[in-house]
Amino acid sequence: MKSIFLFLISFFCFLTISFAQLSIIGKVTDSETGDPIPFASVILKGSTLGTTTDFEGNYVLNSTTKADSIQVSYLGYVSQTKKIPTTPSPVINFQLIPSTFNLSEFVFESGENPAFAIIRKAVASKEKFDKRNLTAYESDNYTKIELDLDEVEGAFKERNQVKKVIAVMDSIKQLTNDEGKKILPMFFSETYSKFYFRTDPILKKEIIENSRLTGVGITDGTTVSQITGSAFQEYNFYRNWLTIVEKEFVSPITDGWKTFYDYDLMDSLMVGEDYCYMLKVYPLREQDLAFTGTIWIKKENYALKQIDLTIPKSANLNFIERIKIQQELVETEAGPLLPSKTRVLIKISKITENTVGLLAKFYNSQENFKINNPLPTSFYFQSIELKEDFDQGTEEFWQKVRPEPLSDQEIVSRQMVDTLSRIPIIRFYSEGIKFLGTGFLPVGKVDFGPWTGLFNYNDIEGLRLGGGLRTNLKFSNKYVFTGYLAYGFADQQVKYFISGTKILDRKRWTTIQINTQKEIDQVGLEIENLQLNSIFLAASRFGTLNKPYYSKYFRLITQREVFRGLNFTAGFTRKEFDPLFEFNYFNENTGVYQNRFDLAQINIGVRYGKDEIQIINDNYRVSLGPVKWPVFDFRFTQGLNNLGGDINYQKYTLSVYQKLNLGLIGVSRYELKSGFVRGTVPYPLLENHIGNETIFYTTVAFNLMNFNEFASDRFASLSYRHSFEGFGLNQIPLIKKLKWRAVANANVLWGSVSDKNLSNSSDLDGSGNPIPAFGRLDASTPYIELGYGIENIFKFFRVDAFHRITYLDNPGANSFGVKISAQIIL
Repeated sequence: MKSIFLFLISFFCFLTISFAQLSIIGKVTDSETGDPIPFASVILKGSTLGTTTDFEGNYVLNSTTKADSIQVSYLGYVSQTKKIPTTPSPVINFQLIPSTFNLSEFVFESGENPAFAIIRKAVASKEKFDKRNLTAYESDNYTKIELDLDEVEGAFKERNQVKKVIAVMDSIKQLTNDEGKKILPMFFSETYSKFYFRTDPILKKEIIENSRLTGVGITDGTTVSQITGSAFQEYNFYRNWLTIVEKEFVSPITDGWKTFYDYDLMDSLMVGEDYCYMLKVYPLREQDLAFTGTIWIKKENYALKQIDLTIPKSANLNFIERIKIQQELVETEAGPLLPSKTRVLIKISKITENTVGLLAKFYNSQENFKINNPLPTSFYFQSIELKEDFDQGTEEFWQKVRPEPLSDQEIVSRQMVDTLSRIPIIRFYSEGIKFLGTGFLPVGKVDFGPWTGLFNYNDIEGLRLGGGLRTNLKFSNKYVFTGYLAYGFADQQVKYFISGTKILDRKRWTTIQINTQKEIDQVGLEIENLQLNSIFLAASRFGTLNKPYYSKYFRLITQREVFRGLNFTAGFTRKEFDPLFEFNYFNENTGVYQNRFDLAQINIGVRYGKDEIQIINDNYRVSLGPVKWPVFDFRFTQGLNNLGGDINYQKYTLSVYQKLNLGLIGVSRYELKSGFVRGTVPYPLLENHIGNETIFYTTVAFNLMNFNEFASDRFASLSYRHSFEGFGLNQIPLIKKLKWRAVANANVLWGSVSDKNLSNSSDLDGSGNPIPAFGRLDASTPYIELGYGIENIFKFFRVDAFHRITYLDNPGANSFGVKISAQIIL
């Protein structure tokens, strides 16, 4: 009986304690995007008991205090309170509505802001905690990306085709933002990879082990999988400047922090096992490319603990309404910090009321860190690589590697994307957009295009019609065949291009190609030199052509990436030059004048970009550009007076390109180019400096130089462009609202030509008399043009004014000119 009595007493006490202790769990999310809100404050109303949400927005609150409601608050969101149900272990979720943060809420007293002392110590300890001080690290990474059409409302929603799509979506489940506006998911991916970083030299490598993705218009996962990994989701706030959407943003703990930011000490609290200072940060000038939000700094050593920062709509950016970055950092045994979880949201606003916006959501988790064990430099040869047995993985695999299960909204989003990609009208529009963007329309194993070659009109060909095709990855991953046919109704000539390529090695990108072509080209405006500037190339090939000639050639080319960043090309070219204008050239070998010539050439090229990122796009390799270091490009041509060639000569060219991030004052880009020609050659083989007689601004030409105004056999040039990214104009009230940005240009050319090459070739006038074919640069007087202008006019347009400083006495020279261009920039 005594034992039973003690048991009953114990059981009664247990029940009393159980009923007295309240355990509440839940999740806090952004009502607009559905994303978790980490670090939010959760408290019981009328008490001091509370907690914060973890990185996934989850919270657990245990209390013996009697309370009837629970409140969640976080800076940048409207606080929300909910009643606590009487059920045991209630689950209470919150969806917070974003709000505008009002800086006037804070009033600073006289004396130094107490937050400054904390920031000063955090900046002083930067070197200790910067991950770049590790000799190396590696990790297992999980990356998740979702792209949604946002605010599918208004006139856009009422379009017949959109109604059909929404009807299909409503049969699954509606997704809406906080205002009840529909969201249509368009892309969803999960990627699991191994990431490697080495400091000396700085090298990165990511091996994509598995990637599962679905998206509207996505036909092949191997290409997209290379850019959905973690290599493009790296944010290190211990750097002074962070590159986000191709813009440079200043870190809240930059060395010159007091120049860019103000701070407020909001609280001191426990975050996990660490006691932290909670600081509000915001830019001194609202249009600066800077952050606003909250950072947590550990009291023990002034290391960053976690980050929740936003780039507001007021920043001088186009189309972007908000960028939000949340990050959680962990300390390694060596001291430096590594990000364990990062979440990024980019909200792109509607261009007009009749269009839609875009939500881009990125999540990256890193775990199983291994530090200070650098692998051989040869291991980092290819910066992004697909594992040999790469596949999409099973559902069991993804459940195992996900840090957190997919939310209900993410599951619905993935289902919607899969359904959308099968709707005929969606496939029609997505393929149409790809056709406009790439120029090619995929149909089975071939791609038809490019559309830019379908139609043209000029004084030689009259109306020109054409079309072409190329094989794709479905045809083969080793062989690529491409070609086109075109016909000019005025010259009644067929033009063509036929090419066959074999990919010998996809890892050390090695190819061999044979091609042949017959085409109309222009002296100084060759297609080969203008392919990267399609608008200027198209403008220069309409209307009256400049010194046109028929070019017929056969070419053999091979290339190989020798080691990371170093690419070698070699080849042989047999070319015929048949001018369509009166041309005169003295052939030293035959001792007679002739109006055409043939070339046999050996071509060698070396390109080196230390940190240039390359990805494989189906059967083509694409450069995503350098990160920091310059790119060097060397070209050598040896002309032969045998094997069908008429001219023995050598041509050497070296160019250097670099992008310079100059912080507060913007971004500069420069290109240095130098070269010389050895031997006596007709002037089409000299360096015919590219002029620009169109109204369009271009970076590949001297914008106030006329076509064929100068040619050189020795030359050096500098092209310098600077964008101030709003610097300066941000201080002018009216322009500040317009978000105009100042730009500056400088183009300088030194050159000379030998007497032999000057007199060797010429054009002929109507009577057959020789006339100079080009102007001669004085080696002591460079050609100089300086420009300035405004970009971001109505978000799309740019206007540049140029002043020509030298050679103003040349026939047709203009001392001043205005050029326009259209561009899509953030």
